Amino acid sequence: MKKVLIVEDEKSLATIISDALEAEGFYTVIVNRGDLAIDSFYEEKPDLILLDINLPGLNGWEICKQIKSVSQIPIIMVTARDNEFDEIKGLELGADDYITKPFTPKLLTIKLKKIFKLNNDTFFKIGDITFDYNTFVLTTPKETNTLPRREAQLLEFFFRNQNIIFSRETLLNEVWGFEFFGDERAVDTIIKRLRKKLGDYDFYIKSVRGVGYVFKTD
Repeated sequence: MKKVLIVEDEKSLATIISDALEAEGFYTVIVNRGDLAIDSFYEEKPDLILLDINLPGLNGWEICKQIKSVSQIPIIMVTARDNEFDEIKGLELGADDYITKPFTPKLLTIKLKKIFKLNNDTFFKIGDITFDYNTFVLTTPKETNTLPRREAQLLEFFFRNQNIIFSRETLLNEVWGFEFFGDERAVDTIIKRLRKKLGDYDFYIKSVRGVGYVFKTD
């Protein structure tokens, strides 16, 4: 049974989320203050965190930053802040998804199930780099990185669709579909982080001016 840590100061909303997730087979733990979230992360060892931004004691940005510095646990930001700046900031801090209030419990449970679903036939190799989508581990001759979920999903898509030019809009729709309601420029943020992990092999991801990107291997 997957454990979900719900960090939400609106107690009624936290209860609604908890009831919906437990009805789908998840085990939930609720924390109503930001300054209790870090301790709960270490004590409860959850499999995923639902994280509000505006919290008493410690805001969600700082919580996400601290946890992502020591763990690759999936974090979904759940907030009423629906502007582009906040969404991009969440992605840059390592959040795996960003949901704006109001939302339906059904949508949330679908997102969680998709995050926990792993593809069993997803080991890729090209040149000197390998990528295991089961573990999100990207290996180059110089280093090994466990990618955040968004970066892993994009790299897996690129490996399966080499030498094809995709617009930002197409990448949003094809890689994340209805589960991702971000601005097209959010793709640039994820690409930037992925290129950094590729290091000397970032040349595989090429920008196509005025169009988008291509994973160039020929």
